[in-house]
Order: sequence, then structure tokens, then C-alpha cells
Amino acid sequence: MSPLQRKMAAGRDAAESIGRSAAAALRLAIARAADDLFDLALVVIGVSQARVTQDELAPHLPQDRLLVMLDGPEGQFGILTLDRMLLTALIQQQTMGQISGMVPDDRPFTSTDASLAAPLVDEMLTRAADLADKPIDIQCLSGFRFGARAEDARSAMLSIEAERFRLFELTLEFGSEGQQGVLTLVLPEPIKAATGQEVEADSTAPKLGAAIEMARADLTAVICTMRVSLSDLSAMAPGDVLPLVKDHLDRTELVGITGQPVAVGRLGQIGGLRALRLNETKLRMTRAPDQSGFAADIGAQPSVANDPDVLEGELAPSPPTTPDVPSKPVTRPHRPEEDEDGDDPFSNMSAEEAALEISALAGLSPDDIDAEDNSDLPMTIG
Repeated sequence: MSPLQRKMAAGRDAAESIGRSAAAALRLAIARAADDLFDLALVVIGVSQARVTQDELAPHLPQDRLLVMLDGPEGQFGILTLDRMLLTALIQQQTMGQISGMVPDDRPFTSTDASLAAPLVDEMLTRAADLADKPIDIQCLSGFRFGARAEDARSAMLSIEAERFRLFELTLEFGSEGQQGVLTLVLPEPIKAATGQEVEADSTAPKLGAAIEMARADLTAVICTMRVSLSDLSAMAPGDVLPLVKDHLDRTELVGITGQPVAVGRLGQIGGLRALRLNETKLRMTRAPDQSGFAADIGAQPSVANDPDVLEGELAPSPPTTPDVPSKPVTRPHRPEEDEDGDDPFSNMSAEEAALEISALAGLSPDDIDAEDNSDLPMTIG
């Protein structure tokens, strides 16, 4: 082997040890996808990549490009942009079978434009994930597909939640006259990559996630329960309205297949679909609302609230203090009526006998006592 051949072999070995990067995988993927789907000869003449934060994304999402939201794994979102020249080439190739040299019209983008670009987007992302060699690049590219067109950069920025992103910008050349277009791809940075940990690519290890995804979990939202007679139940027909118990939408129970309650939430909607927000409990009022319509919040109340000396939230005035004086024996004036028995006249009576005796002294009959016991009169505290 000549020295030149040895150098070339060493270069190939070094390239194989490094593996195909995400940028190289995207370069091959979009060219092959355009050729297979639309018979479009497309060449990538430049690729750049960078890592950016969410605050640094805005300059890379200009308003003169078609913005597409990408649906990713675990509820993540990505963004893809196409400039007007590339989008026009895709539309012309699919509708007329060739690319003309006409300058594209400066018109607003539509959802139809996004739909015509969707096949290329999905095929490019799928092939790029298969062509990448590094585990961290495979994780970054896997699981994303075309979602929907974004109205503008602001709405796209509000949809994403990740803090760091990988940004790929591909400059493409196509057509007989060498037109050029730009495609920008923004994907969330893999979580393990952000912490400096490499993803283990052990294909032989059991995949717990795949087994969990096959499991079925049926949950039912129960707004309220009610009792109806069998005749009413038999007479029900489609379109009948059942009156629900008031204020039950905020205490909707989520039950499993066994009927066991799992959680409690508030029934509502999001994006035009029914939704249930878990762990929402209705606040109870500690007193009736005042004239302004407000009521006291629940929670730990001040310790003075249970003090019998507190009246309407204010402490009763303390009695005036007097200087300490020596205690003297208290003498009680003599009562003549005590000389007869020397004891309390009610001390030898039972509770019932004492009550009858007191009633007789007050001029009340036993029937009047029963009537008073069963009355429910309002009490006024002076």
C-alpha cells in the first residue's frame, strides 16, 4: 500500500469512527426525499447548525417564510420554515411537473401551501433519524412530524416550551436555472444532552416504554350521580335533558374501570375539545357573602376566632385593673329561710323533679314546657 493509500484509508477510518452527524443526515435525507416523492432534483449546497435558547429564536423566524409546527415525542414541538422560493418550487413540481423561472408572488401563505410541503417534511425527518449515527442525534431527530401551519412567529414561539434548541439551516439549489431556497429546522435539545449525558444506544435492551404504550387505561369522568325511577329511565330517548346538580362541574370525579375514584378535577374545554383539569377543588365559604359579594377565604383562621371574649372579630375590652389588696374572709348575710332545712331545697331532687318544681313556681304546665322545647325561635344576642 502506497503512502497516499494509507492516508486515504486513515481518513476513512476516522470518518467512520466519528459517524454521520445530524447535519449530514439532513443533507442526504432531504435530497433523497425530494427525488423519491416529487422527482425533484435538489442539492444541498450549504448546511449550518447552532444551539440557541428560546430568547434567541426570533431572528431565525422571519415573517416572509412559511412557518410549520412539528409535533414531537412527549408533547414537544419543533418549528420548520420554508422561504418563498423553495415553497414555490415544491408547488410547481407537484402541480405542473416542472419548475419555472418565474419570480414567486408576494402573497400570504395558506394552509394549502403547508399541506403541499407536508410530505417532504415528514419524509425528510424520518430518513434523517435513520441516517444519523450518533445516539444523541438520533434522539434529537426521532419522532417529529408535520403538525400545522403557524400564523406568525409569535404564535409559534408561544407553542414551544423547551429552553434550548438545535437549529439547522439548509441552503438548497434546484431547477434548471439554479434557483436557491432556504429551509430552517428548529428542534428541542435532547434532555440528556443538556446535562452532558450520552444516550445509551443498546438496541438489545428491553424497551419499557414500548410495553407501557401497549397498556390500556380507560378513565371515565363522572359529573354527578342521580337517582331516577325505572319508568323514567325506560322513557328516556335521545335528546332528553337531565338536570344536573348545581356546582358539580368543578367536582368531576375521574374513575377507573373498577369504578374506584382516581382523582377529582374541573370540567372545561381547551382548543374546542372537552378537558379535565385535575386537582382542582372548590373553595368553601366560611360565611355568607357581604353586600359587596365577597366571602371569607378558607384556611387557617386566627386563634382569637374561637375566644368567647371576641365579638365580631374584635377583642372585648378588658376590665380595669385595680391594685392588689390583701384578701379578707367573705361573710354572707344570714337568710332566715335557711334556718328551716339548712340545705338547698333542690339538692335532694332529681333533674326532672327540679324542672317540674321550677315550672310550677313559674306558673307553667308540663305541656307548655314541651312546646317550648320543640320551638325553634331565633335568638338575639344583646
